[in-house]
Amino acid sequence: MLVRYPCLRRVIVNCKTRNVFRGVLWQRRRGYLILRQAILLRPDGDRVTVDGEVMIERDNVDFIQVLG
Repeated sequence: MLVRYPCLRRVIVNCKTRNVFRGVLWQRRRGYLILRQAILLRPDGDRVTVDGEVMIERDNVDFIQVLG
């Protein structure tokens, strides 16, 4: 289990529900990861900008890619 999350870093979060989000991992809070400046990356290559913050349940996270 991942104990430390790369907060305040640009990441790609791959979810078990097959959704993929790119954004800034702002914080983790009560079983959720909070992303800001999030973009939903669709399988067909489309990108959808998401307003506000995105809350992702930690149990739904498949893996996180930290971008350089």
